[in-house]
Amino acid sequence: MININRSLTAPSSLETEDIKNYLDELALFREDQLLPQEEQSLIKPICRDSWRNADLFEAFDLDFYAKCYLTEKKFETAWSMDVEHFIPRNQNPELTYTWTNLYPADHAANTMKPRRNPEGGYLDPCNPNDNVETEILYTIDFGGQRVHFEARNPENLKAVNTAQLLDHIHNGTSNETQQSTRELRALIYKKYVEVLQWMNKWRVAREQDDAIAQFRAKAILKGLLSRKSHFTMLMRSIDTVENLPPDFFD
Repeated sequence: MININRSLTAPSSLETEDIKNYLDELALFREDQLLPQEEQSLIKPICRDSWRNADLFEAFDLDFYAKCYLTEKKFETAWSMDVEHFIPRNQNPELTYTWTNLYPADHAANTMKPRRNPEGGYLDPCNPNDNVETEILYTIDFGGQRVHFEARNPENLKAVNTAQLLDHIHNGTSNETQQSTRELRALIYKKYVEVLQWMNKWRVAREQDDAIAQFRAKAILKGLLSRKSHFTMLMRSIDTVENLPPDFFD
């Protein structure tokens, strides 16, 4: 996961009259004390307006670089992803159309994420107080059989929950999900090998004082390690990458 600077202005399609009416009706519905709280969560107004609109996905492409916010798998366009609710709709339906609660997610990752957030919640990559790049430790097994995530501070419940979620989404927790996540791990390992190859080319070029080859290798490495590229944090966790000069990173 990478930290995201989300645009402050919500896409206009999230502020239609239908949505405003839905939220007004929902507020009235929630005030109805005749129904037990459990039943209120099951019976609620329905808004026919969809959140899958062009301006929303354009905002996802711009702010999230067309990447799944959970796995950092990159797509040609966010249209290929699900619209994920950071706070699930069954926990807070008022946030169904709230721009700051909507995130682009790979369908497979979205399917594997629990339908209710755990106690303490998750780190929010759009919240400047939740630094997902430093609060989570990332690493890749040699051979790409598994990727690892761990909370830097075991007392940070959000970070612990987030590391567990990322582990589940990337590695699976059953025979079925372990098989279904193999493709994701294969993509991660493929890029891992590519980064190592270009790291070696850059080191050789530097040792041989080959300015042209060094320039080319550095430019490619900067692209591979960019926030806009696949699996940024996992690639930046590679031992040899961590020792690169700061100007390799955006």
